Amino acid sequence: MRPVNDAGHSDTPEPEGLSALDDAALVRKAASGDEAAFEELVGRFGGLVLGLARRKVGREDADDVAQDALLHIWRSLPSLREPQAFIGWLSRLVQNRANRWIQRRSRKLVVLQQARNELLARAQARSENTPQLETHELVSQLPDEMRLALIWKYVEGLSYDEIGERLSMSFHQVDYLMRRARAALRKELERSDDAKGENA
Repeated sequence: MRPVNDAGHSDTPEPEGLSALDDAALVRKAASGDEAAFEELVGRFGGLVLGLARRKVGREDADDVAQDALLHIWRSLPSLREPQAFIGWLSRLVQNRANRWIQRRSRKLVVLQQARNELLARAQARSENTPQLETHELVSQLPDEMRLALIWKYVEGLSYDEIGERLSMSFHQVDYLMRRARAALRKELERSDDAKGENA
């Protein structure tokens, strides 16, 4: 229930009256946990957040970074001591979140490159003894998720994130699936080599 004054009127502005507040007053209300006030702040500064994110990570990933930044802004508002400094504080927070995202992306790229190098090295080592058609046949015998993951990654060149979107998996789940798929393919290749040795 909203508190009322002696005249019977609410001391707390109705949500539609939030637009009349200046930025500092709105920040103070949002910092106290007022979700409607925070929504008004997002309406005023969401474009700035998105623009800052685009400058740091590019248009393709800016929406994700902006959403992450807005979540951290909401959680961190109570720690803002000077509401008048909100815009500068917001800008630094968005840049920090974007930098963290860039670092995570760089780590993912390293993992992806290592996986690609590993598979290419194995393929090159077997190129003289294992026909490409045979390798495709062995891949086709793997379980659907493993088979699709290998094809999407090494034939179509998709990233782990893109494979995750297709399979509804997280990056770490895709990474685990790819390791299992490579191990399963390696076993199939070893079995094929053993069979050839027995028939030689």
